[in-house]
Amino acid sequence: MAGQISAIRKRLQTVNSTKKLTKATELVATVKLQKYSTNTQSNEEYAKNLRRFITVALRGEAPETEDNPFLVDAEVDNPLYIVITSNSGLCGSYNQEVLKYVKENVSKDVPIFAIGTIGYNWLMKNDYLVVKKYDELEDLKPWILNGLIYNILLLYRNNEISEINVVYTKYINTLTYKPETLKLLPFTPEEQNDAQSILLEPSRNEVLNTLIPMYISSQIYVCFLESKTSENAARRNAMNVANKNAETLISELQLNYNKARQAAITQEMNEIVASGRR
Repeated sequence: MAGQISAIRKRLQTVNSTKKLTKATELVATVKLQKYSTNTQSNEEYAKNLRRFITVALRGEAPETEDNPFLVDAEVDNPLYIVITSNSGLCGSYNQEVLKYVKENVSKDVPIFAIGTIGYNWLMKNDYLVVKKYDELEDLKPWILNGLIYNILLLYRNNEISEINVVYTKYINTLTYKPETLKLLPFTPEEQNDAQSILLEPSRNEVLNTLIPMYISSQIYVCFLESKTSENAARRNAMNVANKNAETLISELQLNYNKARQAAITQEMNEIVASGRR
């Protein structure tokens, strides 16, 4: 009986310690969720404005046959994918959903830039063609993002890849987020009905060659921020469930502990009474 009480007590201590950890993780995830959500909104507006500028620039005098490399189809058929996952777990099915989406929608023969350790490890294990890995612990720093953009645009300009796609997790609300693909290049212009042409200086192509890489960079950053927002929403939800499960388990263990302790007291009293009758 004493051994049972001791085991339950140790189990209670373990579960209480785990609950403190999951509670702290939930609080941190909540703070990060708010931070990334705010950053996503501000950077998303910046990316939208860049796209509007590009739409206006496209009204500049264009050649008879479009020759801007960002607007025409490549000669090769070799799309590149940027796959965004997390560097750590404890975020429910967040990473599993992204990797399931990759399995169903991305060929193993196309080049992949992997952002996130968990995605990189899974892609390598499953024989995907990973050509670059980024595993920054928290933020995709501007200089790292610039390096990423330079590398993929160099491949695109050299006609080594035909598309640039981002597989990320779109954040809808704190309970809903889903993986999807955003195609960045070739750039798809928005329809302009009865739009008047404009004169651009220094030239239409030079303006587009400046604006489109800026848009690509900003849009990749928005995808990264949305993925981080989704990751922290998933982590907060997972930790919230873990906390509730821990509270239920603690209640059950406390009840079992009280029962075992009461049984031990009753047994001791019976032994005392029995020894007094001898």
